[in-house]
Parts: sequence; structure tokens; C-alpha cells
Amino acid sequence: MKKRRKIKLRSSVVLNMLDKVSKFFEMALAALILLVVAIKIFDVIFIVLDWDLAILTMEIENILSLIFTLVIGIEFTRMLFRHTPETVLDVLLFVIARQMIILAEGSVNMLLGVIAIAGIFAVKKYLVDAKEYRDAELILDEVDADDDSGDSAS
Repeated sequence: MKKRRKIKLRSSVVLNMLDKVSKFFEMALAALILLVVAIKIFDVIFIVLDWDLAILTMEIENILSLIFTLVIGIEFTRMLFRHTPETVLDVLLFVIARQMIILAEGSVNMLLGVIAIAGIFAVKKYLVDAKEYRDAELILDEVDADDDSGDSAS
């Protein structure tokens, strides 16, 4: 006769490490955005003072596009090792936000982006039970094959 028992596996060390590394990269990118904004403030001051001095010659849209691409990559990797609906929605949220901020092709596209983001937040709030997936335990079914002869091997 076969017995079924459930084995509960907590988050492994590797998953915790990947999560910490991805959070570190997100914080580093946030700090980089603040640094770029601070530098661009000085560039604007130099332009207003009519000084021909540019600290950062790259346009802010290009910098934000690169940073958003990196953030989407980080969220995508997090989605790959977490496997939760919440992380998939986070990736979609960042992709839509990137399209809205970087491309900004018109008011109709902006409105559609806002509606899409509102829809994602509604799905996250009402359809995805985040508590079920957050800090969830991975449950695997293990089949114990006992001999029919009554031998118990353990």
C-alpha cells in the first residue's frame, strides 16, 4: 500500500539570496536615479545662468529608458524564481509604466496606460490573494513505496 505524505520545504537559501540580490540591485538603481536627477538639476541651473557647462550630456529620457529596462529585467528574474501571480503583475506594471513615461505618444495612449495600471492594481487587490503566495511554503507530494510483504524500510 502506498502512503502519501506532504513535505513542507521552506524557502531555500538560494531563493533568499536571489531575493536579497535583486532587492540590492533595485536599491542601487533607485540611488542612481536620484543621482541622475540631482545632476540634471545642476544642468538646468547652468542653462538658466547661461553657462555653457553640461555635467551629464545624455538626455534624461534615454537614462530613464535604460534604468527602466534594467528594473524590468530585475523584476523578470524575480518572477522566474518566485512563480507567483503577484510578480507577473509587477512585471506588467513596470512594462506599462515604462511605455507611458518613455514613449508618451499621446493622450489616448496615456489614458489607456492609466486604465491598464488601474486594472493591474484592481487585479492585485481583488483577485490575487497575496497572503497565499507571500512567504508560501512549497508543498511536494512524496510517495512512499512500501513493500506489500510488510517490510518497513526506513
